[in-house]
Amino acid sequence: MPRWQRWLGLSEVWAGGALSSRVLVLLRWLAATGQAMTLLVVWWLGVQVPLWACGGAVGATLLTNALLQWWLRQIRWEMKDGFFHVLLFDALTLTFLLHWTGGLENPFALFYLVQLTLAAVALRASAVISLGLLMCCGLLWLWIQAVPLKMADGAAVPADLITQGFLTALVLAGGFVATLLLALRRRSHRLQRERARLREELDSRERFLSVAALATGFAHELGTPLGTIAIAAEEMRLHPDAETAAIIARETERCQKVLQRLRELGQEATGLSSAPCAAGRVVEAALNELPQSQRTRVRTDLRAPDAPVACAGLREALLVLMRNALLASEDDQPVELRVQTTGKNLRFTVLDHGPGFSAEMLRHWGEPFRSTRDPGSGMGLGLFFVRRLAASMHGNVEVQNRNEGGASVTLTLPLHAPAQSLT
Repeated sequence: MPRWQRWLGLSEVWAGGALSSRVLVLLRWLAATGQAMTLLVVWWLGVQVPLWACGGAVGATLLTNALLQWWLRQIRWEMKDGFFHVLLFDALTLTFLLHWTGGLENPFALFYLVQLTLAAVALRASAVISLGLLMCCGLLWLWIQAVPLKMADGAAVPADLITQGFLTALVLAGGFVATLLLALRRRSHRLQRERARLREELDSRERFLSVAALATGFAHELGTPLGTIAIAAEEMRLHPDAETAAIIARETERCQKVLQRLRELGQEATGLSSAPCAAGRVVEAALNELPQSQRTRVRTDLRAPDAPVACAGLREALLVLMRNALLASEDDQPVELRVQTTGKNLRFTVLDHGPGFSAEMLRHWGEPFRSTRDPGSGMGLGLFFVRRLAASMHGNVEVQNRNEGGASVTLTLPLHAPAQSLT
């Protein structure tokens, strides 16, 4: 839609959905009824009122509101546009009524503010500005061309009657605004309850995904040593020897280490583990988990080897980052691991010389089961695990491509409270 049409309010969006459509119809019924009663009362009090002209304007409002209500029922109160034109029609109707009943001297000119309040709640800013300018034009017309308010005998309207009119207009305008605000308040409370319910559901789903991802990852890690144990046990059953027994013992110890790390992660997630570790020792432990051929490709820059940081899960996170970087780089390309402090935080940065992250991966990195590798060669849980670990420790993870080529992943964790001895 052209910009000029948007600024004139022709592409406005009604903010309240179905409820706001009902509120608009209700307010228009109240406005038309109040206008009709006011005309009858002032005519009965002896004020000169052109009943045919004013009654026709009120009748037009009642007829259009009946048609609007019927149409909204057909579309199940899901009106998405057209409210600007409804409010514009009502502003023109009010201007017409005020023209024949004293213009700005009429206390019910206050209802311009009611209509502008309704527009401010319902329409986008450009539509409110457009409607406000049109109302200003209507006020200028009333100032210049309005028919003066007189009694039936041609005398001026008594000051007491004008005061009573202002009091009535204030009460009615306040009632309209209160009705609108109460409706918005009910809707706001309902949306807050729904938002809280969705937040709880999302938190529950995230916890489930975290547990599922960890369980899947550790099940995968346990699969290799358990398979080796099964083969060795079968060999030992047929041909008992010390070498096979040593394989079983070694792989069993490996399984125990995996389970120990799983317990540490659980303690960290529940806040039960607060033992700090020296950053250098965690890096050393992570490097020892890598095969010799991969370990020699990792270049470390430990500027804060003694910095204290929470132990649980950090070794696994560094292993994930280093393995990803090694797999992304060519076999003869090195991988860099930098550790440095920044204020009250400790930063672990892993740099590789691979192709970098795709645009799609940069948008969705850290989501479970999303991987940059070929299908079947990775489960896509590594960065998800690192991201969840950082969140549990009140840290963060930054992923980006390097200008000189390759990718950079930075894990930032808060420094642990000083301890007397670091493990």
